[in-house]
Amino acid sequence: MTDEIQDNFSKIYDQYVAKIYRFIYLKVSSQEVAEDLSSEVFMKTWETYRLESTKIENIQAYIYQIARNVVADHYRTRKIKIVSVEETIDIVDSADSLEDQAVLNLEMDRVQKALATIQDDYQNLIIWHYLDELSVPEIAQITGKTEENVRVGIHRALQALKGKVEV
Repeated sequence: MTDEIQDNFSKIYDQYVAKIYRFIYLKVSSQEVAEDLSSEVFMKTWETYRLESTKIENIQAYIYQIARNVVADHYRTRKIKIVSVEETIDIVDSADSLEDQAVLNLEMDRVQKALATIQDDYQNLIIWHYLDELSVPEIAQITGKTEENVRVGIHRALQALKGKVEV
């Protein structure tokens, strides 16, 4: 039974590690901190999963809830604000020209800085819906809100972000 639980958790880890890392990275703007916090998320998930895997109804919602809590704990204990962006996520295809890469990096920097200025709930909605490509029902499960509330929240989050990017 233990091997089966480990195998299942390995699959879960493989499926969610990149998404959780990206979610955390966009919140903390530091590769090292994002790596540490991502590890913490999966350690906490493993601690529960190995003992109570059958009690976790929605593993995706569970992992994201832990990630939200870990990020909140990080800021609560360190009293740090998201202000600067010193690193960018390398999402550029190596076939792109240097000019295209520079433009994309500038745009990513602008969006990331703007994202850091909007309220936390809006940040989460934008990351989950547009970067992690989660559906409205999936986000509703993570947040415990109705699908209609999530749709409205996504719309408001986009308006808030748009206002910050255009400034």
